[in-house]
Amino acid sequence: MVVEKIEIKDVNKENVEDLIYLCIPPDKKDDPFFIEGAKVKRRWANKALEKYGSIAKLAYLNSKPVGMIQYQPKPDEKLVEITCIFVPNKENLRKGIGKTLLKSLLDDMRKPKPYFNNDTPLALVTWAFEVPGLYPQHEFYRKMGFKQVSKDEPFLLYYPLKEGFVYIPKSKEYIPQEEDKGKILIFYDPSCPFCIYFLEKEKELVREVAPEVPTRIINQFEEPEEVEKRGKISFCIVNGKPIKTFFMDKENFQKEVKEALKHG
Repeated sequence: MVVEKIEIKDVNKENVEDLIYLCIPPDKKDDPFFIEGAKVKRRWANKALEKYGSIAKLAYLNSKPVGMIQYQPKPDEKLVEITCIFVPNKENLRKGIGKTLLKSLLDDMRKPKPYFNNDTPLALVTWAFEVPGLYPQHEFYRKMGFKQVSKDEPFLLYYPLKEGFVYIPKSKEYIPQEEDKGKILIFYDPSCPFCIYFLEKEKELVREVAPEVPTRIINQFEEPEEVEKRGKISFCIVNGKPIKTFFMDKENFQKEVKEALKHG
């Protein structure tokens, strides 16, 4: 039996294309939404690399990228947020790729970082989203030593790097803004190549029910102050109200948009 060796590399300017295209399904590479999504992620990645030095690690088997862990330093809170861990191909599951990536990141974050004033972060935090048909992410993180932030929230987890540190998140409430009344705001995360696909689908659905309402698009990385002042945001805010339904549930998404527009 041949044991395949997993090689972990930090993302840099030389291998950033591997990070960008790892998450795009092969049949979507020529899709205009994903072509634009790759451009947006490339722009985000290059800016983030200049700012932080690295923002992801890639796993390679036989010189091919097979998995990634992506993260974002939060210097103001002295935390590192894991935004995504992903092994796209089923034949590469259960080979220890995710575990090796996470261990590499933990080892790396035990070393001082310039963006933390040459100190180490207090903790790694993550929101463990679920992918249908795959092993539950929150269970994976818990097996790797992550702790639940609260009993009520099984998907928000953290791994303390400073002894005795307990992570208490900032306000989890949405903070309404007067300027959002009578408008539709769509937020997108440029660190994901699916962002333009999601954005365009949401725009299409809101146009069908509210073609006359002004729509504003906000890049979460390039306009962080717009996110910060609203607290906990959803991808879509209508008339000052967060839309909680995911756009793939078209009927309930549009119903929620209509309801939000009724109430001034």
